[in-house]
Amino acid sequence: MILSEFLTSLQSQFASAGIATARLDAEVLVCHVLGLDRAGIIMQHNRVLNDEELHELNDLGTRRAGRVPVAYLTGKKEFYSLEFSVTPDVLIPRPETEFLVDYAIYYAPQGGRVLDIGTGSGAIAIAVKHTRRDLEVYASDISEKALKVAQVNSHTLLDDNGVRFFRGDCFDPFHGEQFHVIVSNPPYVDPALKNSLQDELSHEPQSALFAGDCGRAIIVKIIDQSHPFLYPGGVVLIEIGAEMKDFIMEYGPRRGYDISIASDYAGFARVAVLKRR
Repeated sequence: MILSEFLTSLQSQFASAGIATARLDAEVLVCHVLGLDRAGIIMQHNRVLNDEELHELNDLGTRRAGRVPVAYLTGKKEFYSLEFSVTPDVLIPRPETEFLVDYAIYYAPQGGRVLDIGTGSGAIAIAVKHTRRDLEVYASDISEKALKVAQVNSHTLLDDNGVRFFRGDCFDPFHGEQFHVIVSNPPYVDPALKNSLQDELSHEPQSALFAGDCGRAIIVKIIDQSHPFLYPGGVVLIEIGAEMKDFIMEYGPRRGYDISIASDYAGFARVAVLKRR
């Protein structure tokens, strides 16, 4: 079978499975297996696929039709113009989370200290360090498997003077330490919504997505515990769900913070900015 015919067939398979990005996903998988870019697909449209290529592409196509995310099939995901390795042990970095990186870069003073809580693939911490080499960047995660992925990404994308990773729950590894910026993309999805979400989310680590108390539990924990770990005037940056805006605006001041909420490009509340008084 030639490349153009297979691509059309793969697109149809994905469309039949209800995948909205059928053409894009088909092209990404073909590029991944054949080592092409999207221009190469056009230039080699008459290329005859060999048995090994067809076998691998058919396998990936079946898994994608079963709603396995493309990033897990290719093992990589772009974030903040950097290519990160990802596995099912970590949440796939989302474009909206890049706002956290922007704000961390903005608020961190020259030579400051930044802490990323629940780092997962290390995307936030590594992107901050890659952009601001003057900063000391620390990161933690409760998952040993996630930390291994983050460490691989740090080694690949940064030099030896990269992010310092620690295993532990929230602030447990950092007693006695203080930071200028604490940043986190915690789990904040209400478990009650689980059955109404995209099928792809079932393949991602559930502990990185869902939190108790209608999705608020980890966010509340970070707010409650963060104050001693901040320098005076320090800032906590938390990615939130749009429906949490009013709760954060009411809860933060009770814990000694001045609050502002930043919206993403779609106009949804996305980043809670908590400044220590």
